[in-house]
Amino acid sequence: MKEGVVENPDSILVEKPAFYSHVLDLNGFLSPDHDNSALLILNQKINIGEVFSKLWGNYNVHICADGGANRLYEYFADDAKRAKFVPDYIVGDLDSVRHEVLTFYLENGVSVIGQSSQYSTDFTKSLRLISLHFYHSEFLKMLKTGNFDQNYGIDDCDGLEQLYKAERSSWVTRDIDLLVLNAIDGRFDQTVHSITQLYTTSRTDVYYRLCYLTSTDLIMLIPTGGALITYDKAFKTHCIRNCGLLPLGGPTVINSTRGLKWDVTDWHTSIMEGKVSSSNRFVGEDCCFFDVKDPLVLSIELTLDRLSDFI
Repeated sequence: MKEGVVENPDSILVEKPAFYSHVLDLNGFLSPDHDNSALLILNQKINIGEVFSKLWGNYNVHICADGGANRLYEYFADDAKRAKFVPDYIVGDLDSVRHEVLTFYLENGVSVIGQSSQYSTDFTKSLRLISLHFYHSEFLKMLKTGNFDQNYGIDDCDGLEQLYKAERSSWVTRDIDLLVLNAIDGRFDQTVHSITQLYTTSRTDVYYRLCYLTSTDLIMLIPTGGALITYDKAFKTHCIRNCGLLPLGGPTVINSTRGLKWDVTDWHTSIMEGKVSSSNRFVGEDCCFFDVKDPLVLSIELTLDRLSDFI
């Protein structure tokens, strides 16, 4: 079929399609409405201002990936404030977390799990940990009966991976809302790895609703099968600016969109060819719809100084 592009007015009412496989609620990414939620901090400076403190209270489990513990510690000016924002876990090969930081969090009851394997990143180790926290039959008991000096009885090389593989096929899962901070910044290779995690996790652990928050963007993967993106009208008006549909997994076709300033049909998109829908905008009053041949990355520009009003 012939490619099509339609320029819409700045505000339209989007009629929801009869069939779609996924609902991605933007407000829900920032304020989950159930206990299966986790906030993961990676090893870059926390640069989202006062939004951070409000986000913290919206998530049930808090994890620092190795040096992410340094970033959490540095965010607060004194120990009294730090003691109010103590993560549940620190995990990784522990080559980046500073001694005084580790000591402080151990004294405040944090479970610190060392995993020295160099065949997975601290990000991947964190994903395994979160899965085990919510779904492994004995994991929480191991933490209660074990101790840091013995790594809670977990193999200190790749024990989390072993536990994950041993039970993964038997789990009955429900979605986990996972918001990751500091995934897109700093070293470029680590940023690219974060993008790969969007794609790989969507195949291996479909129960994750994975999203990245930066000082400028909310970033997620649009899956195949039809995806309805929902949001509050006021949130759209005050917080959402430009968006990009980014084929970072390879060339693909956007079968159709509804609710963008420039809606497309049967639109081939490719980074190699320089054909990418960037600087687009949401114009649907409270939702928009995407139907894609292959998963692609959606970036949504946010107005950070207004975000705290909506979380």
